Amino acid sequence: MEKKKKSFECEQEESRIEGAADIAAEAIYMSPLRRSRASSAANLSPPRKFKNERSESPNSSHGRKTGLVSGRDIKTEIDETKKEELLRFNALDPSVSGRGAQPIYRDPKTGQRISKDEFLNSRKNKEIKLGKGLAQKRARLQEIQVEKNKPFARSRDDPDLDSMLKKRVRWGDPMPHYYLVMKKKHFEPVLGFVVPPQEEVPSHSWIRRGLDTTPNRYGIKPGRHWDGVDRSIGYEKDMFKRINEKRATEREAYLWSVSDM
Repeated sequence: MEKKKKSFECEQEESRIEGAADIAAEAIYMSPLRRSRASSAANLSPPRKFKNERSESPNSSHGRKTGLVSGRDIKTEIDETKKEELLRFNALDPSVSGRGAQPIYRDPKTGQRISKDEFLNSRKNKEIKLGKGLAQKRARLQEIQVEKNKPFARSRDDPDLDSMLKKRVRWGDPMPHYYLVMKKKHFEPVLGFVVPPQEEVPSHSWIRRGLDTTPNRYGIKPGRHWDGVDRSIGYEKDMFKRINEKRATEREAYLWSVSDM
């Protein structure tokens, strides 16, 4: 019995070896596609995933659709994401999300905690310090109120209109300082078209010293801060000299040409 049993086991082993050899021979001579199909039954390893194979699900790992997606699908996904985030936020503990917590006010300089009233007072003081032109705004509002009470039609004899026209500074006015001296102590910033009063002319000025100015081709007189010293290279002087010489030569040539007549 033992001999028969051993012989039977040997026959089974030989048949198993022959079957494996036949499968290997077929796998060598068959194409890769046929090999995968034919050896699927005999292959005991788990199924392999190839790069060319695509998943049946159109969604990616993060749950969004991939490939050709319409605008409606994108809008639906965004709305669903917002709803999920809102539900997740509402589910958080108030100590984590800060829902219903009272605001903490701190001093911007020291960083210490202060009350709400102290914070509001500091904001008001800051706004007052930063505010500029408050007096001018009040004066402007008062002027508007006064103008509202006046009649709509005004003639040339209106005293307010006449006073406003008198106060206006005009270009080329040689005596604007007389009114300014009577009206206020400090003069307005000196503009280019306003003739300065005598008090603003410095002592070293050519106007106070009574000096003559050097002529120039544009006929512009120097400013009140010029001390009367000519610091130019003499171009204007030489130019006028050449012009005068040319005119004298032309005059002499003309007189010489008509002398025999």
